[in-house]
Amino acid sequence: MGNADSALTQEDIAYMTEHTGMGKDEVKAYFTKFKKTGDPRKARLNLDEFTSIMAGCFPRTEYELATDIFRIYDVDNNGTVEFQEFLMIIYVMSDGSKEDKLKHIFRIFDCDGNGTISPEELTKIVCHLYCLLPEKDKLTAGTPQELSEKIMREMDKNNDAVVSIDELMSAFFRQEPLTTLLVHKVMQRAATAQSTILMA
Repeated sequence: MGNADSALTQEDIAYMTEHTGMGKDEVKAYFTKFKKTGDPRKARLNLDEFTSIMAGCFPRTEYELATDIFRIYDVDNNGTVEFQEFLMIIYVMSDGSKEDKLKHIFRIFDCDGNGTISPEELTKIVCHLYCLLPEKDKLTAGTPQELSEKIMREMDKNNDAVVSIDELMSAFFRQEPLTTLLVHKVMQRAATAQSTILMA
């Protein structure tokens, strides 16, 4: 997706201004900042570059968690984040609806991309995020496995042992405490990665 070369085409700019509401100058300014992160000849980030950025802004961020966050930005699942993908996620995460944000957050949990979150996938993400929880929340939550089971109960209202995007959204909008905590932790990490890239 997007232009992998080091220059933006007029078509790229037109597409991004139309789909984000940003002006041409704003798109170009973001592109200049994005190119400074990673290899400026490619204007894209691979997983190693992205995890390095995450480690720089959050030393406690494990490689696995950085990989999870990477899935938000790598919309076409090709192993790199192109500028167009990055800019569209910036727009969604800052100006998009809560529903749009949650659709992208869902991609982190749905590791295999099949449209549902299994208990195994949820446990994996909870284990990656567990070190970020305040100690008082860990006392309430229990072990990562116990926390994962509690979150699954909050979200899986039809008891089919998987969570759909609608169930995730429903749990979040019902303000289920553990689901909300988990989503906010993910959003915080994604936003920090974005800010760090744009400060380059």
